[in-house]
Amino acid sequence: MNHKKEEIKIKGVPASPGIAIGEALVLGSRLLQIEKRQIQPDEVEQELSTLEMALDKTREQITALQRQIENELHDNEAHIFDAHLLIIDDHTLITSVKKTIKEELINADFAFNKKILFYIDTINKMSDPYIKERAIDIHDVGSRVLANIHGHEVESLKSLPGQRIIISPDLTPSDTVAIDRENVQAFATETGGRTSHAAIMARSMKIPAVLALKSINQIRNGDIVIVDGYTGIVTINPSSESLNFYAQKETRGGKIREDLISESKLRPETIDGFRIQLAANIEFKEDVDDAKKYCAAGIGLYRTEYLYINSKTLPNEETQLKNYYNIAKQMKDYYVIIRTLDLGGDKLKDTINIYHEINPFLGYRAIRLCLDIPELFKTQLRAILRASVYSNIKIMFPMICCMEEVTQALNIVEEIKSELRSEKQPFDENIEIGVMIETPSAALIADRLAKKIDFFSIGTNDLVQYTLAVDRSSEKMAYLYQPSHPAILTLIKHVTDIAKTHGIWVGVCGEMASDPLYTALLVGMGIHELSMSPVSMGPIRRIIRKMKMHEAEEIAKKALTCSTAEEALEQSVNYLKRIDPDIFSLIVKGV
Repeated sequence: MNHKKEEIKIKGVPASPGIAIGEALVLGSRLLQIEKRQIQPDEVEQELSTLEMALDKTREQITALQRQIENELHDNEAHIFDAHLLIIDDHTLITSVKKTIKEELINADFAFNKKILFYIDTINKMSDPYIKERAIDIHDVGSRVLANIHGHEVESLKSLPGQRIIISPDLTPSDTVAIDRENVQAFATETGGRTSHAAIMARSMKIPAVLALKSINQIRNGDIVIVDGYTGIVTINPSSESLNFYAQKETRGGKIREDLISESKLRPETIDGFRIQLAANIEFKEDVDDAKKYCAAGIGLYRTEYLYINSKTLPNEETQLKNYYNIAKQMKDYYVIIRTLDLGGDKLKDTINIYHEINPFLGYRAIRLCLDIPELFKTQLRAILRASVYSNIKIMFPMICCMEEVTQALNIVEEIKSELRSEKQPFDENIEIGVMIETPSAALIADRLAKKIDFFSIGTNDLVQYTLAVDRSSEKMAYLYQPSHPAILTLIKHVTDIAKTHGIWVGVCGEMASDPLYTALLVGMGIHELSMSPVSMGPIRRIIRKMKMHEAEEIAKKALTCSTAEEALEQSVNYLKRIDPDIFSLIVKGV
């Protein structure tokens, strides 16, 4: 007798919106099992030649993938593979592998795999979630090189036997580029997060995705599963009730998404006339197209790190100038906030001399690194100031924790301005300069900072992490990562009060800005600007247009008196449920 399988629900991170119902195709790890083999001295040259041929073939494959994705998606997605080419051409890596082959007299594939696994293990031990997610790049390239050494075809998701939902420990950028979009309904992985390449690609291809899925081994090949990209829930062996529920939810969700897109040109203004600026967080110049598509008021955060990470040398002034100038030109009448370099020295190990740090996330990074290497900082500031001839560019300093940093940074800006004047180089003499509030110390000395700068932008991701002493990449500590914690709300309110007193504006550029759960709280506390991924603007715009400012202020006031994060969040959630049950049901409640 056949017994119906029990329905199981497992939770992950919602990475790309949408609902998919279908048959699971479970993939295993694509890493090859490599055996160590001792070789004779006269075999060394053959092993080195095998390695070089595999590297050449891998380089050709990656370049072909770049061309494919440029044709099928966007240039910015193709940039993902720049990092892969850098790995292939990494002189330190390849030289080390060749040295191991020669000195230890071992086979090329084992020597290469040994070094790749060491790199992956080292990255996975780092505290910075952005860097940890880059381990997948090394995994991807490593698997491809090893497959080429062995003469194997790289496993591809390009051709599937029919419509499937992909379940895998991870998906590399190569996997997602080659994905059979006709037949891949959705995917769910054990690793990754909202900023991982898999998530970026899923959103670009409009494929529902759930990442960081716990207990993924409960899913068997052929199981019927439901992937809910709104809430991060994956349902295994769904009941007839669940099937009906999610079918209706996807129909309703599709209609809501269409409505939100049609509302993009409406002003994000409360019923009683208070306008909140909705700005875009971008990483690549190509992201400007999405910012304009969703009618962003400007670029609230341009992350310049990509220019540095995917380059063998530090980007020079002209390279940066061209990049910043193009973005300012595309945005024309809208503002562009360029955040100065927000990287740790560990991420620039190939271009600057650094020392090893046990915890680089709390160490030599961001404004600290820039002030310690003034030539690095000055090059970027010169490029930004020269691009500011468009008069819509603003500068923002990250990870400020004391007045001395701001004073020193502003002095360097004045020094650069003086140089440009003497060189007859035009720039915006009145360029606005702001700081990110992402450390508790910066929030607490906001009154001092406000006397020196033109605006605040609250980086809630790090502010929560640093204030609550919670590693936001730790699964074990996830329950303590609480943006509505009374301490966080108190710090945000303190900053907005200071900003009001000094007549400057304050925005939020962290994840809180794009989450409908927190919109009423942030607006009610006096936030002027919410900056987020462009695709997140629709629900936030809708919520703002259904709010009344005096009601939001009352909600924030009540939340600030609560003792727990849950109690504070309940104030906002109940209000959202009342003013926009559609958004509440779809995104928050999951129905």
